Amino acid sequence: MSPWNEGYIADIPYSLGFYRETLPAHIAFAAMSVGKHPGLCLKPERVLELGIGMGLGFTINAASNPTTHFEGVDFNPLHIAHARSLIEAAALGNVSLREASFQDVAEEAREGQHDLDLIVLHGILTWVSQEAQRAIVEIARKRLRSGGLLYVSYNAMPGWAPVLPMQRLMRENAKRMAGRSDVQTASGLELVKALMGEGAAYFIANPGLAPRIERLLAMDRNYLAHEYLNENWFIFHFAEVAELFGGAKLGYVGSATLTENMDALCVPDGVRGRVAAEADIIFKETLRDVASNKQFRRDVFARGVTLCTAAEQITLLSAQRFALVVSRNKVSYKFQGPLGEVTGNPELYGAIADRLSGGIATFSEIAALPSLAKSGLGGTLQAISLFVHSGQVLPLPASEGADFDAANRLNRVIVDRMLQGRTYNFLAAPLCGSGIPVSHGDLLMLSAVYADEGGNAESMTNCVIATMQRLGVNWVKNGQAVTTPSETVLIVRAEAEEFLVEKLPSWQRLGVL
Repeated sequence: MSPWNEGYIADIPYSLGFYRETLPAHIAFAAMSVGKHPGLCLKPERVLELGIGMGLGFTINAASNPTTHFEGVDFNPLHIAHARSLIEAAALGNVSLREASFQDVAEEAREGQHDLDLIVLHGILTWVSQEAQRAIVEIARKRLRSGGLLYVSYNAMPGWAPVLPMQRLMRENAKRMAGRSDVQTASGLELVKALMGEGAAYFIANPGLAPRIERLLAMDRNYLAHEYLNENWFIFHFAEVAELFGGAKLGYVGSATLTENMDALCVPDGVRGRVAAEADIIFKETLRDVASNKQFRRDVFARGVTLCTAAEQITLLSAQRFALVVSRNKVSYKFQGPLGEVTGNPELYGAIADRLSGGIATFSEIAALPSLAKSGLGGTLQAISLFVHSGQVLPLPASEGADFDAANRLNRVIVDRMLQGRTYNFLAAPLCGSGIPVSHGDLLMLSAVYADEGGNAESMTNCVIATMQRLGVNWVKNGQAVTTPSETVLIVRAEAEEFLVEKLPSWQRLGVL
């Protein structure tokens, strides 16, 4: 490999993803939900993302938050080129991109520069060298303002401990074969599968690997190459990460994975008392990680952690607005937590969904609902947090009246790229300062709306089917391609009717179009 990549996979692009936990509004809500002040993240002026990958999430974040300037850095020219193509096509004016290493950015940062309100690092800490890790800390030290927040997600101990030998096996296998990294990944997976079938004792001693391997076999090879084949591969204990960012005067705020801030949902009964009694915040998190066998963390740190008084927390929460981003009849009261599935009380959770289906509501308006009268602050906060955790409800940015034009332009670009054979699975939702997941079928329907063929289900169906024929693709239902023309018409028409009645009105409320 060429020296510039420092052992990082650079011959194939990273997967196209969007992660709502990286959004300022989500991070701010995560902070206030644990009684910490969200600081400058409440109304950020400038955000830096280190390691933007292909830049889809970064671009959606920028388009959905047009009053905030987003600065993106990645040292892979392929990543920067893709991100720039989206940004220029959508004519986004609140973005700056840089193809550079973290060491370059750290060296050029000035002492006391302090021009950032939020720094975002999604996953990248696991895969970069220790020199790059130190550079990240230097960037935060020099550029993050007092009251600024930093989001960092990474693979964590102890959940990844059994996987370490398998990762090394795949890495060593890749070093001994030619071809692109995705081809090397496929070879590594076949080797792992073969060894497991041949009775290798490592897999017998670690039976939890079998379902993980089955999931890996169905996943995108580009993503897995970046996950498993990098030369630098650090699986962190939380205490190590806290110490690392302590070098930039950052203190721990809480988890952006909201359920992991609730011991009732993330800590087994028998351990809960021990965790609750622990006063040291670093060791408390260590105990939580062991209790839940944590595999992935989404940490929020702050330069100057401010504890809220009870009254201050209520004031902050009361003003926080929320929006429902799925249709009312699709709302689920089942939530996936660290210890398994949790089911919400239908009366309580149904009342929240009913209120939000009528429009935006503040926390105080939701808490005042008769069905929540006995829940108190804690019960209401847990219910809303679970809805936000599931992605069915999103917290809105503190700034109201944002311009939706930038997000609308980006969404048209995404649809245009889909019509040219590209695959995207997210759209910008500027009302929430966030993005929403979409299917390929959703984008086909939206393309019909953009073509003025969305007036009724029949014209939309005809337009979608014509587009599919031009692209040479089939409709996919329940993971299976529909190949019969008559069946395709029936299925697409039913989907078009549902889209017009449910998704289109919801997307219009969210500012998607």
